[in-house]
Amino acid sequence: MLKNYFKILWRKLLSDKVNSLIHIGGLAVGICAALIILIYVNFEKSYDADLKYSDQLYRINLTSLSSDGSIEKSARTSPAMGETFAKEIASVEDFSRVVILGEVIAGFEEQFVREENIFLTDQQYFEFFDVDLLKGDFDQMNEPLKAMLSKSTADKIFGDINAVGKTLEINSTNFDGTVDFQVVGIYNSTPANQHLKPEILISYATLHHFIGKEIDQSFDWLNQFSFLKLSPGASISETELAINESLQTHYGESLKSSESNWDLSLQPVHDIHTNFAITGEYEKGVDGNKLSYFLWIGAFVMLMVYLNSINISNAKAMTRAREIGIRKVFGGDRIQIFFQFIFESFLLNLFASVVASLLVLSCGDLLNSILNLGLPESIFQFKSFSNYVLAFWVFGTLLSGIYPAVILASFSPAGALKGTLKFKLKSAFARPLLVTQLVFCLVIIAGVLTVYKQLNFMRDQNLGLNLEDKLVFRSPMLFVDGSGNYQEQIQNSIGSLNSVKNIGATNEIPGNEVYWRSDEYHVEGKEKNGVMYTSLSVGEGYFDVFGIKMLAGRAFNLALEQGSEAIINRKALTTLGFQNPEEAIGKQLESRNAKIPIVAVVDDYRQQGVNVEIDPMVLNYSPQDLNYYVVDITGSDPASTLKEIERIFKKSYISSPFEYYFLDEHFDKQYKSEQQFVQLFGMASLVAVLIAVMGILGVTNQLIIQRNKELSIRKILGATPFQLLNLISGEYLVWLSICFVAGIPFSYYILSGWLEGFQVQVSLGLWFFLLPAMTILLMFLIATCYQTAKAVFVNPADILNDE
Repeated sequence: MLKNYFKILWRKLLSDKVNSLIHIGGLAVGICAALIILIYVNFEKSYDADLKYSDQLYRINLTSLSSDGSIEKSARTSPAMGETFAKEIASVEDFSRVVILGEVIAGFEEQFVREENIFLTDQQYFEFFDVDLLKGDFDQMNEPLKAMLSKSTADKIFGDINAVGKTLEINSTNFDGTVDFQVVGIYNSTPANQHLKPEILISYATLHHFIGKEIDQSFDWLNQFSFLKLSPGASISETELAINESLQTHYGESLKSSESNWDLSLQPVHDIHTNFAITGEYEKGVDGNKLSYFLWIGAFVMLMVYLNSINISNAKAMTRAREIGIRKVFGGDRIQIFFQFIFESFLLNLFASVVASLLVLSCGDLLNSILNLGLPESIFQFKSFSNYVLAFWVFGTLLSGIYPAVILASFSPAGALKGTLKFKLKSAFARPLLVTQLVFCLVIIAGVLTVYKQLNFMRDQNLGLNLEDKLVFRSPMLFVDGSGNYQEQIQNSIGSLNSVKNIGATNEIPGNEVYWRSDEYHVEGKEKNGVMYTSLSVGEGYFDVFGIKMLAGRAFNLALEQGSEAIINRKALTTLGFQNPEEAIGKQLESRNAKIPIVAVVDDYRQQGVNVEIDPMVLNYSPQDLNYYVVDITGSDPASTLKEIERIFKKSYISSPFEYYFLDEHFDKQYKSEQQFVQLFGMASLVAVLIAVMGILGVTNQLIIQRNKELSIRKILGATPFQLLNLISGEYLVWLSICFVAGIPFSYYILSGWLEGFQVQVSLGLWFFLLPAMTILLMFLIATCYQTAKAVFVNPADILNDE
């Protein structure tokens, strides 16, 4: 029986190759697009979900409310919190502290590397984050000046030498020079789906070695991540209440005196990567709301795919009425006919699922690169998406097979053979399905336009600083190339080039978050107000190289020592209580026990993208070496200027690599999430348009096949091609009008909701929806004209010769 079903299906496919290709091809392309989206979303949501204690691990986040009403949510907390809460709260089993050390130069003998992913942490970290130890002993990480390396870093520094027991030299500004560490272990590199990816781990006791153990009792040194392991089944709300009560007990008086209000919350570790609302993160993750939109995009694509499949299956089914009538006359029953159509749907969806899987396996890495998804290569293996393929196969089989199977199995043999069936499947079902499919197509095309325009709108905003023609290169490796005032050397050498207009140094370039923050700043004679200020060290030429507008005051006095003067931005001017820039000049800015005069006020500028609020900022002058140098290039030949800068750098700093990039490209990377959204939306749009065209071609082709004799008779009686076109498409144009009436408000509702997540938003003009509507109308007219033309130019005698 199954063999006969297969033969019938194969003959049907070969006899109608165009519709068969449309049917299977539409399913395959749609499933492929949906698989890419699902693989991406599933990977992004898998961060830290596989940890042994994933359901028990929480990070403490700090929400600070200042006296002026400003609110900041930060991932950075203080050393005393974890230890205090673990001792006092029953639901807290254990804690771990992580301090991001920042950029260092690490090496052994003559081999040194620049490393940014370096943490100070305690022994509990290894248990919390499932560190896979290859060599060494975790217990030694309780002692100061001990380090562990990832296998990749150990290979870069030590090569084939066993690193355990060797001395690792680490040069860092935080250490004020070079410090020797004993390597006590090597661990497997962290999986790609963990939000913390350390390459070097330093024992937390090292902090005690440099600062003293009293740092552990500090509530106001907000420069670390605090993780809590809760008891299984512990109430999160009750634990949050308990940690806030403990905070008030130990630090409430200090908060009250500074007019600050802190609120601690617990964030599941597996939610960190998909939360975009927290500052101070080690690494920006993805916006969880956008992942939900990706799922909606995938759902829309698959709905279009299945609506297309149902339409074509139903249209084909009407051409097989006589076949079913003959089978019934020869003894076929309803059950056999029903299962025949289910089996055909089963095989068609199997073919499509196989083709889609092959497309993902063969093109997955290419799409990953083109769409800049950042997925690991290993994810494009069949086992990683086999469950989705199975689900699409089963769901598609039932969705596109059951309805025509039920209808055809119920046909009267006599009515089918005489051609007197009254049920008009195409009128009752095909048109609404096609129109629904086109509504989804309209939403997706309108979405592409909106996302593209929003991204460009964000890029075109005034940043308060000039990023064009700015070359950035990293500071030389301090340890390798010796000590000295690199800033002065670089100013004198590279800064003297004719094609270099300005050169400035900074610890963080625009596009990077500044992690050093403090709520200690206040004006002499006034109390602290709890506002978090960003503190940035800059060098000579910083304001000139970016063209930052100075509202009042003067530039730094380069003859003074580091940290002798402060320049604030307009936002800090307001939060410090000044009425105008001139009023702030000469006032003393206090922080802990230090007092420094404010010598200038600059206009607000965006350290980060336009979707991040501008922070109150305090800029300090540093004549010492800083992390980045920014060069303002002039002239018509930037390529030769770049070569000359590289030549000078390599001549002066022989052992240091010349690492450079252009600042506007780097700044644009902040919009990676939006860029991915545009690219995935673009892919979905192409698939949606392809499927919509296939759907129109498939349905109109089947409609013309069903009405071929009618069209031939009308043609003999003198009907013009335009009249035949109107006959075929006239009713559909009415349904298209319904599509536009329903689709445009639906699109506006969805897209305006997406735009609410941005601080600056593009206005949704009418053309955002008229252009997709005109695109769909044009696709429909082209497809129906093509199909009608084929019918018009067929000799009527060829159609009517069997009557």
